[in-house]
Amino acid sequence: MDRVIISREQQIKDAAIRVFSKKGFNGATTKEIAREAGVAEGTIFRYFRTKKDILLSLAGPYIVESLKTTLINAAGKSDEAVLTSIIKNRLELIKENIDLARLLFTEAQFHPELRENFTENVVMRAAGVLEKYIDERISSGDFKAVDPRIASRALIGMVGAFVLWKEFLLGDKYISFDEDELIKQLVDIYLTGIRAEEWEGGMGS
Repeated sequence: MDRVIISREQQIKDAAIRVFSKKGFNGATTKEIAREAGVAEGTIFRYFRTKKDILLSLAGPYIVESLKTTLINAAGKSDEAVLTSIIKNRLELIKENIDLARLLFTEAQFHPELRENFTENVVMRAAGVLEKYIDERISSGDFKAVDPRIASRALIGMVGAFVLWKEFLLGDKYISFDEDELIKQLVDIYLTGIRAEEWEGGMGS
C-alpha cells in the first residue's frame, strides 16, 4: 500500500513539473496536472492542499535532504573533501533538475508568497544545515570565529553565481569552465578565507 501511495504522489509531482514548465505557475491548473498524471483531479488533493504546495514539495527534498545526506556521507573527512562533495552535489542537483530550477527561479520573481515560502522552507533550511557544519568547525578551532550565517550564504553565493552563469545566462557560450577545476578552485578560495590562521591540518588530514 505504501509503495502505491509513494508512486502516485511522485507521479503527480513529475506531471506537475511538465505542466508548470509548459504553462508557468499561473497558467497551470490542477485539472491539467491531473490529466498529465493520469489521475482524477480529486486525487491530487489527497496529497497537496494547493497548487503552490505541489511546487514547493518539488524543491524541498531535493535541496535539503540531499545536502544532509552529503554531509553524513562526508563525515570525518577533510574540509576539502567535505566542501568538494557539497559543491559537486549542488551542481549535479541543478543539472538533473534544471527544468524545476528554471521554473522556481522564474516564478519566485512574480509570486511574493511563493518566494517567501520557498525561502523559509527550503533556502533557510538548507542554509541551516551548512551553518551547523561551519559552527562545528569554528568550535573545533579549524575555522575562524565568523558568523556561520554569513559564511553559509557566502558558500551558497559562490556556487549560485556559477549556476546562474552556466544554466540561466548560458555563459558557456562566452567562457566555459572545467567543472572539476571549478570545484577545486572554489573550495580553495573558500577555505583560504575561512580557515583559522593557526590551522595545521585539522580533521581528516
